[in-house]
Amino acid sequence: MIYLTVACLTFGLKSSRETTLRKRMEHNYADFFTETDGNNTPIFIIDADSKITTKEQQPITVFNYSLAEDNACLKIYADRRILTIHHTASGNCFSIECGTVSENNITVYKSDLAAQSVAPPHNILDHLLLFALSMSGLHHNMLLIHASSTVYNDKAMMFLGESGTGKSTHSRMWLENISGTTLLNDDAPAVRLLSDGTVRTYGTPWSGKTPCYMNTSYPLEAFVRIKRAQYNRLTRQDTIHAFGAVLPSCLPTLQQDETTLDPLCNILSSILANVPVYVMECLPNGNAARVCCNGLFEYKQ
Repeated sequence: MIYLTVACLTFGLKSSRETTLRKRMEHNYADFFTETDGNNTPIFIIDADSKITTKEQQPITVFNYSLAEDNACLKIYADRRILTIHHTASGNCFSIECGTVSENNITVYKSDLAAQSVAPPHNILDHLLLFALSMSGLHHNMLLIHASSTVYNDKAMMFLGESGTGKSTHSRMWLENISGTTLLNDDAPAVRLLSDGTVRTYGTPWSGKTPCYMNTSYPLEAFVRIKRAQYNRLTRQDTIHAFGAVLPSCLPTLQQDETTLDPLCNILSSILANVPVYVMECLPNGNAARVCCNGLFEYKQ
């Protein structure tokens, strides 16, 4: 059994091909491999040797979307969700089924990750694991956010925006112009509301094109949505606009029906009651980072 801990949540990956899968995962999961004990019982286990069968009834919802060069399809049934990714280069399909099957009070998700003759490519393995954690994370006040996250003064910022709007560039401007800044994650950091009301941001094994796989966490200082402009200006958002600024960066697979959208919105609302949201209208330059940092921390350099 391969055990992983992300955002202080442990889950397992079970397969007869454990050695092959572990070797394939070492690049970005090395810091997240763990063992279980009485303090970190897994919240779910993925049986990677399963076969996924399609029920005769029609799904309630079908959501098709793209992953770089591959195509994904999420089918939502009353009692389960099946996410299938078609690998364009090989023609193979890889799936995971998130339902309500349990063994010893631990949820078991079925997957054919290792049931085929070919091991899943890195990006497909990553996306299926990310999806499984995002589903179970709803029961633990955890969300995965499409963002670039930096750390300054032992506080994390999450820079949001559609692909191509400059969130990774803005993170780089902080790294180059604000001394003491480090990168936590550049694609899918986790955010979690803890029982004491604090909100923390976590590094994950999923960091897009930037190899930054850190199993650590920091208090979340702010969400900052990046917008291109011909000037640099940071503006704090009111409650309604704050919610609208962050929700689009939550995983779209959780927004397709009310069984996951409702808890997602409830968690996000609770997080935003504790964390401010800003819009940063900016140029891709060092002064943008300084203006943003001044607004968040009264930084002077």
